[in-house]
Amino acid sequence: MLHIGQIGPVEPSARPVTELILSDRLIALAKEAERAGFQVAAKQLIRLACDVFDEASSRRP
Repeated sequence: MLHIGQIGPVEPSARPVTELILSDRLIALAKEAERAGFQVAAKQLIRLACDVFDEASSRRP
């Protein structure tokens, strides 16, 4: 089982982080938060992941 303490830092890259990658990371954190008993934090992380897509879609033509 993966614990939040085992999630290592992400190496910086020359490429920007896409909305999909950011949302995926937020959802992974939400899953871990829920498993650890932090349901409120998990819901906030899921909302944030959804907001990333909402903002991205509003910027596209």
